Amino acid sequence: MKVKKSYTEAEILDGAKIGYEFEFYSNLSIEKTARGLAKYVQKRVVIPMALSNIREPKPLYHSPITPNSDIFKLEPDYSGGKNMMELVTGPMSYKDARNVLIKVFEWIKDNGYTNERCSIHANISIDPNKLPTLVNIPGMNVAKFILDFEEGKVYDVFPQRKDSVYARSIKNLRPNKVMFYSPSLEEFSRSTMATPDEKYFGVNFTKLEKGYLEYRYMGGKDYHTKARKILSLVDYYILHMFSILNFNGQYSQVDRAKFKAMMEKQEIIYKSFIKYGEFKKNYPDIELSMDMIKDDQTLSAVWGNLREKLFDLVVTGGMVKGKFNYDTDLGRFQLQDTKLNNCKVEDIEFINCDIQGVFDRSWFYNCTVKNSRITNSWAMKENVFEFSKIADTPLHVTNVCNDCFIENKRFVINCEVNKGVIRNGEIGKLAKVSKETMIVELIEPSESDGGFKSEDKDKKVDIKKAKK
Repeated sequence: MKVKKSYTEAEILDGAKIGYEFEFYSNLSIEKTARGLAKYVQKRVVIPMALSNIREPKPLYHSPITPNSDIFKLEPDYSGGKNMMELVTGPMSYKDARNVLIKVFEWIKDNGYTNERCSIHANISIDPNKLPTLVNIPGMNVAKFILDFEEGKVYDVFPQRKDSVYARSIKNLRPNKVMFYSPSLEEFSRSTMATPDEKYFGVNFTKLEKGYLEYRYMGGKDYHTKARKILSLVDYYILHMFSILNFNGQYSQVDRAKFKAMMEKQEIIYKSFIKYGEFKKNYPDIELSMDMIKDDQTLSAVWGNLREKLFDLVVTGGMVKGKFNYDTDLGRFQLQDTKLNNCKVEDIEFINCDIQGVFDRSWFYNCTVKNSRITNSWAMKENVFEFSKIADTPLHVTNVCNDCFIENKRFVINCEVNKGVIRNGEIGKLAKVSKETMIVELIEPSESDGGFKSEDKDKKVDIKKAKK
């Protein structure tokens, strides 16, 4: 089938395939919810079951079952606590998908609700048999997609999702490391430019190789009351995708102007990282040191070793003030008295910080951490975690978790836990868990008393030294 010179809007929309993931709370059991939804949408709705205990099978969380246009799956979604569920459809025709969304929203209105933890994801592809394009989805030009995508259309409907750590903005093309120039659009590639490289963006580009894109922007309290606006956004997603798949590779002056604006906005940042002196001049409120020594000559000599980690903090976290130290004995970067917003960093020790973002292999002392994802890290002492997802991270005494999702298969939970969900983990002897906390699965207790475990001892630091 050859590509026509032009298609009507109706033809383009009709050529799309759409699947949905609905997160919501039900007032009914999962079995009654499945039966009710099946009757309402006229589809078969199955509940994948875990058969580890044949006498008492339990609904499976994140099952490998793949739905299709006629058979959907309904699963518990423990990230939202008790009674939260997720209905996952297969890819459907445009008209069928619209009807299903309207019917599901009506069912939720009568039998459940949605809150700030809930979202709706749209998985969109183009049927090449109905609508041929110049390139297929895996070959999509990501730079053109980002430049043309109007994120404001989404935020007009869902303003509270603008700073979500689960649907981060895609409108941020930049060099993927410290570079001394801004690449042109023609030089754009994954080796020169940073593009959204994980699923927790407004558009999940990791699905490209599977032939579709996942749009994660939409959600929040009462999203199920916005059917007309959501359907309008889905139409926009489809029309925008189709235009990108027919991009001929020739960037317009408008494209170049948008790209130039992105580069100019950050140009002062790039230039600041060429030499230590430039950085010190442009960021006078960021105090740098090595082993707590603030000698300019020493810092200039080791600037090449400091700047890449600092670049991540400034560019992705918006750091403008605080203390940044490199401890040569520990081989560790330390950050103190700093505020970061929606950043993505790893291998950092945070002390007295107010932060939100995505953190991996990091240490926390006396910090306030909100709306974040923390993995493979160490919550050492006197931290407050709020509305965050914490995985494989020891939670020692004096830490507090408020309304968090905790998945700790390998470590003891010995902190104060208020509300939220403990997906799995061992609750230690010193833990204080509120009755409002949903506990999904417990791990058998160890001999640990809840103090620092042996594998943590080499990670303990003298924070007196860091606070000097």
